[in-house]
Amino acid sequence: MKRWILLFSLSFLVGNIALGGRNKDSLRIAREIYAIRATEHIYINGRLDENVWGKSDFANNFTIYEPYNGQKASQQTEVSVLYDDFAIYIGARLFDTSPDSIFRELGQRDNSDRLRSDAFSVYLSTYNDGVNYLQFTVSASGVQTDIKITSNQSDRNWNAVWESAVGFDSLGWIVEMKIPYSALRFSKNVNQVWGINFSRLIKRKNEVSTWNFVDKAQAGFITQSGILKGISGVKPPLRLSFLPYISGYVDQYAGTKGLDSRVSGGMDLKLGLAQSFTLDVTLIPDFGQVRSDDKVLNLTPFEVKYDEARQFFTEGTELFGKAGIFYSRRIGGTPAFYDAAYDSLKTNEIVDKNPLETKMVNASKLSGRFANGLGFGFFNAMTENTYAEILDTVSGKRRKLLTQGFTNYNITVLDQNLPNNSYVSLINTNVYRPVDSFIANVTATEFNLKNKKQSFGISGVGALSQRFVDSVQHGFKTNLSISKISGNIQGYIWANIESEHYNPNDLGYLRSPNELSSGVALAYKVFEPFWRLLNFEAQLEFSNSRLYTPKAFQSQEIEFQAKFTNTNNFTGGFNASYNPRYGYDYYEPRVEGHKFLTPHVLWLQWWGSPDYRKTVALDHRFSFWYADMYNQKGYMYSISPRIRFSDKLLTIYSWAYQSERNNIGYYDYDGSNIFFGSRKMVTITNTLNIQLAFTAKSFLSIRARHYIKHFKYNEFFTLKNDGLLEQTNSITNPANRNYNLFNIDMFYQWHFAPGSELVFAWKNQAEELLDNPQYLYFKNIEGILNSPQNNSFSIKILYYIDYQMIRKFKS
Repeated sequence: MKRWILLFSLSFLVGNIALGGRNKDSLRIAREIYAIRATEHIYINGRLDENVWGKSDFANNFTIYEPYNGQKASQQTEVSVLYDDFAIYIGARLFDTSPDSIFRELGQRDNSDRLRSDAFSVYLSTYNDGVNYLQFTVSASGVQTDIKITSNQSDRNWNAVWESAVGFDSLGWIVEMKIPYSALRFSKNVNQVWGINFSRLIKRKNEVSTWNFVDKAQAGFITQSGILKGISGVKPPLRLSFLPYISGYVDQYAGTKGLDSRVSGGMDLKLGLAQSFTLDVTLIPDFGQVRSDDKVLNLTPFEVKYDEARQFFTEGTELFGKAGIFYSRRIGGTPAFYDAAYDSLKTNEIVDKNPLETKMVNASKLSGRFANGLGFGFFNAMTENTYAEILDTVSGKRRKLLTQGFTNYNITVLDQNLPNNSYVSLINTNVYRPVDSFIANVTATEFNLKNKKQSFGISGVGALSQRFVDSVQHGFKTNLSISKISGNIQGYIWANIESEHYNPNDLGYLRSPNELSSGVALAYKVFEPFWRLLNFEAQLEFSNSRLYTPKAFQSQEIEFQAKFTNTNNFTGGFNASYNPRYGYDYYEPRVEGHKFLTPHVLWLQWWGSPDYRKTVALDHRFSFWYADMYNQKGYMYSISPRIRFSDKLLTIYSWAYQSERNNIGYYDYDGSNIFFGSRKMVTITNTLNIQLAFTAKSFLSIRARHYIKHFKYNEFFTLKNDGLLEQTNSITNPANRNYNLFNIDMFYQWHFAPGSELVFAWKNQAEELLDNPQYLYFKNIEGILNSPQNNSFSIKILYYIDYQMIRKFKS
């Protein structure tokens, strides 16, 4: 114990030692750099050989961000900024005393800061508002990344069209960037004042340094930026671009012999309105080339939430994420009355076709921000009528059943930037189906307020839902959190209320409403290296949950987590949680008015992630849990070796195994009795990723995933009114299951011109459901490979057309 007290005491003192006497307060003064107008054409070739570069102002004397926050950077960096009437230019000379040691791994676009490669980044806040900024990164291998960041939430799916090049010589390496004004939004002011910062990653040292010092102990990255001055007399251009596409598909469906083929085409359009607003429209969208979902066999009473992969819904949608009431997978998701096709079957009828997704006709989004910091967003999407086809097996007649009529989805949002990296937002979502006069409406507000020193914050959400079906259903939500967000000691207290009928799920996602919960957390974070650690943090949290109506107790939890990175760049963590009180689950019984008594549960987990710079690295995780009722326990382990065969080829393999003994869950309801079962359950997930980069603009990825879940019941119970279980022998033929799923996704992407790409995709899926568990893994492999397969081959060409490019070409 004395040793740990000494270590924690040293961590408070190590800051001054690590800084070598440097005062962090003296580093916090915002630095300035002046851009000069380019008087000659700038060729983006990675050489900085135009005369104007030698006349420009430059930023230097970088300071380390990590691992030794506040120390002087180990290598010298000089950055200059130029501009003309069309673009801003960044030129960086990155000196290196060991140029042969510069890492240059190739990889996929938008991952250059995650590669085993040196990298250079520029951060631009064109309104200098402390909330919104853009990051442009180029790796030493030439791979581009662009990220839009709002209130410390990053959007890697945002894609801009810009140019970059890298070069190497005996002094180190060079980066040149050309960022057209059409990729930015800024005011009409004659003299521009932007927030700006530069960062450099030296991968062999895992050293990140910035031009304007960023204190890791202080919240807010962009609020610690420098200032860019000197840009004068430029006007926001007409931002108009087109992205037409043509795609072709050849599909083979399980159980059929023939091939289905189709060709489609459409277009995305971007139009800049006023100085800072953009209208995005997708006409006849095609989402057939998105990665397959990581499907699971869901035994819970709640819907599984899957990630969004469709680019239109992932790019530039940060405004629409306010208050957490927008889940884009609702658009084009499962029809509202999908199950009605099976419920309506008559004698001799079967469901021949029943689409799992509604088809989107078009979608548009308008977003931007006024000069006073007020952001505005408008989103609209439409899906067409969706029908199931029902076949009479005797007469051969078919009939159609409408599973979801034409539906309009609408979102409107206002977001006001406030001083000190703060904001307040108002958002409304609306779903309208004329065929059954259905309307769902949710209005919410979100705020996040911080003090000038970025040391304290208060945030919250308030929402009201209304659903108009046969009658009007009203519900509300409110959430409030007060936090200390900077310094070694941080923490927060929070409270959340969701009324019984609060329902945002027509265009949002909420597992369950009717909650009255609260909690408190205290964290201790060490940002300066001490002992054998580069950083350390630990957090203890207590939470309590009740139903809102009636005020019945649900659960209580104490959770502890710790995380560290040592001097060998190994990152590890420990997590533990415990339920100190018996609780009640009001959802697992699946019948309103019933509850299930939940036990004390102890859960422990360790995880580790080694230095990814190594040729071979092994991520690993192990967890164990134990419950004091029904002899329940389980464990999970996963290993994930990463092997880098070269700077072009990387493989990541992952094996996860989870075993649960006497897992208790809902089984059936006969109208009077609710049956629960105790089952032995095993879940295996086996995934292989192969990433092959041919050039900085040409990339092949292959992902294969095999998922198995099997369970076998060993005894059954009836649920009593007090929540306890009573053993029963009334179930004689238990529904044991073995679910087997296999996916392959292969994508080849070639960015053959700025903003343009060719994509080839092959998607394969096989699915198998057996009545009894198959415990031998290779028997599962054999079974799934012999199952009917779904295959889809497609090719898609997108070509970017920019109005400014056409205008310059004509002139």
